[in-house]
Amino acid sequence: MASALYTASAVIADAHEDDIWHVCWIPGKHRLASAGSDEVVKIWDAQSGECVGSLKGSDHAITSLDVDAQGTQALTASMDHRLRVWDLGADGEPASTQPALTIDAGAINAWKARFVRGRAGEDGSGTGALIASSSGHGVVNLWSAGTGAKVRELNTSRPKFMYALAASADGTKVACAGVGGQVYVFDTESGALSCTFSGHSDNVRSISFSADSTLLVTAADDKQIQLHDTRHGNPVATLLGHYGWVLSAEMHPSGMYIASGSVDTKLKIWDVAQRACVETHGQHSQAVWGVAWQRSSDEVAATRPMLASVSEDRSISLYDPLLA
Repeated sequence: MASALYTASAVIADAHEDDIWHVCWIPGKHRLASAGSDEVVKIWDAQSGECVGSLKGSDHAITSLDVDAQGTQALTASMDHRLRVWDLGADGEPASTQPALTIDAGAINAWKARFVRGRAGEDGSGTGALIASSSGHGVVNLWSAGTGAKVRELNTSRPKFMYALAASADGTKVACAGVGGQVYVFDTESGALSCTFSGHSDNVRSISFSADSTLLVTAADDKQIQLHDTRHGNPVATLLGHYGWVLSAEMHPSGMYIASGSVDTKLKIWDVAQRACVETHGQHSQAVWGVAWQRSSDEVAATRPMLASVSEDRSISLYDPLLA
């Protein structure tokens, strides 16, 4: 029998007053952020299970949560159509209760939002950090993370609601997907559509890149998780095993595993090489909306990150690695 990979180490019950939709680790810290329909972002110490800070920008549900690669800022999108950037201190706790930047994106233009890393050119030029936000009409808007000014539109040419959005770690690509199952990948510098994927037969709920930016993981209402090669525009694998909509899927920092959460209340861990589910956890009693691997740093090895999941049952579950 294969050795277990992860053990459920802690549950933070009643972490929020309502459904929890998002979870994101703060790079370099044993801390994570969570948010959902109760309109509040909470920062948690993963070792003690204590809430060490909270952020509230409006009386509207939070539809998206992200933390930048440096762990210095958090990004939220809310149902009031506004993007908010929040400064984080060196300890990962909120540096202020007021947002450092607020962007009024307009109606249904801020459902999902992600930081897009800036890039330096060989001649000393380059692009500053951006914010990408998905819309309800097939467009992704790019905004300056410094000024909030709109920089560019990435147009899928399909006026459909984009539930899912991701930015590659190197800042070169933005991917979006949503109603209908089509997946679109754009080059951030040129704005050109670089490839599309059509493997899903229903709405895509989650999309994320591998750490090396070469692979894309998607999860959908068709109960499938799919893996795509963004370099060549080819499908790689389809993973089957959930019995309900798959709401979230994210690749392990090493690229060896994928974690997923579903309406079926289960968190699953998949072996990428085997194309198979190798572990199932049932800590939650309702839909698992978000899963996230701890983001690697000098203190957190990429081969042994913690794992977190959040649910409609208002709890956060934490999982410790058992193997190197």
